[in-house]
Amino acid sequence: MRSFAFTFLTLALLAPAADAQTLRDAADAAWARQPAARTLAARQDEFAARRDATDSLLSGAPAATLSNRNNRLQRDTGLSEWEAGITLPLWLPGYQARTLALIERERESFVALVDEARWRLAGEVREAWWQYRLAANEREQAARHADAARQLVADVDRRIRAGDLPRIDLNQARGAEASAEAALAEADVRAHRTARAFLALTGLAELPAPGGMDETKRSADATAAHPRLAPLERAVAAARARLQIASRNVRDLPELAFGLRRERPLEGAGWESSASVELRIPLATDARNRPKVAAANAELIEAESQLPYAQAQVDAERDAAGRELARTAEAAERAELRRTLAAETQREYARAFALGNIDLPQRLRIEADSFDAELAAARARIEAARAVSRYNQAIGVLP
Repeated sequence: MRSFAFTFLTLALLAPAADAQTLRDAADAAWARQPAARTLAARQDEFAARRDATDSLLSGAPAATLSNRNNRLQRDTGLSEWEAGITLPLWLPGYQARTLALIERERESFVALVDEARWRLAGEVREAWWQYRLAANEREQAARHADAARQLVADVDRRIRAGDLPRIDLNQARGAEASAEAALAEADVRAHRTARAFLALTGLAELPAPGGMDETKRSADATAAHPRLAPLERAVAAARARLQIASRNVRDLPELAFGLRRERPLEGAGWESSASVELRIPLATDARNRPKVAAANAELIEAESQLPYAQAQVDAERDAAGRELARTAEAAERAELRRTLAAETQREYARAFALGNIDLPQRLRIEADSFDAELAAARARIEAARAVSRYNQAIGVLP
């Protein structure tokens, strides 16, 4: 009987989902839990509202005025004057187009930041999944090693009872069994922890089946910017639009006012009406423009300086991921060859031990070598699959 048993919770957690899911499903589930995804529609509505407001005939909301002038506190001769008017803020030539361009650049910058956040989250989902797969593989191999150790204990005990082996061999076999059980317990803890981390990140109720989570090597979209570079490029475009506004929108917007006045000079005199038209044009001054131009220019310089640094990092990550992809595939082939050779050796030594041609320490050493080779081969296969995910992540491709 096994001396170590998994808890029901662990078995339920590590069991794959019945319905096949893909890495894209997991990434979409994780993204749906993010605040940026939940506020995306609201932010898009905000940009649409700003665009609609700027696209109107007026540069702002009109203002209504109503005033009264009289001399009741002085001579009280019946002087009275009422004036009502409306003030309309206007656009200067080019101001509206430049403002609309800035809103569009800011909207594109926001979309690029959202895309970058989704790309980074996809990388976290990818890494969390492969961390779990490595831990689950280690647990699976440790369970097989523990089963083999228990079978060996039973075989040694049987042969001791038959007088074929000395009793001291049973101690060695049980020591190897205890070591394998301890390794299984540690592997189970790591598998449970990584499984919980993946489920917490994605919000899935259960783990997907491993087969549906594999990726194939993809190619980057030549027409689209890398998700890490796109926000910086959009930030540069937005900074240029702000500099354009600061350097060319050199005065505050004018206002056109229409008024209607009714006045009476004395008590009992008739009321007279008149209309007025007023145009207010603010003047351009250095005190207003120079700080805005300097701030916009500094923002542009900062945005442009970040782009080459990020480009170098993206190129380095892409190159490293490509190298890892090639080398892990080669390592998987070598590890599989080692596993095959170790398995053949293990079978031969098992027969030799059954015939009494080798002692138990030799058998234990060969069993350990075979287990290490099998674990390394399985790990190498997973590392090769993870290298594909890392390459796709490096070139900016979502699952």
